[in-house]
Amino acid sequence: MQFKEMGGPLSLQVFLESTGNAASTGNLPTFQAPNACQVTAVALVPSAAITADGTNFATYTLTRHTAGASATTVATRAWSATNSVAVTAELMTLSGTAANLLLAVGDTLSIVKTVGGSGLVIPACLLVVTYKLV
Repeated sequence: MQFKEMGGPLSLQVFLESTGNAASTGNLPTFQAPNACQVTAVALVPSAAITADGTNFATYTLTRHTAGASATTVATRAWSATNSVAVTAELMTLSGTAANLLLAVGDTLSIVKTVGGSGLVIPACLLVVTYKLV
């Protein structure tokens, strides 16, 4: 059986190190699509509790990068209003645009941290992307 013949949901898991300090931002490549696929869910599992702050917060955005095109948002999670519980999976909000969830062969996914105000420290997390081949 070839990889492209597999059915059902597949997942990838990526360890994201802590951002170190509240104001740090960054872009971390996490996956390159070996086949055409569709993202069906994205979850984060933080190693410690995260207390949301409406003024000084952080946002993680999972973006799709296609050669020759600008980045497209696949999923987001902001810590401006809702806390996270340590070692508890929580779903990121998927894009409402179905085309944003589709990856062509060679497309990459990256997690991007941006901040509001003076930012927020995000502990190490496990990123779990669930997808299906299309």
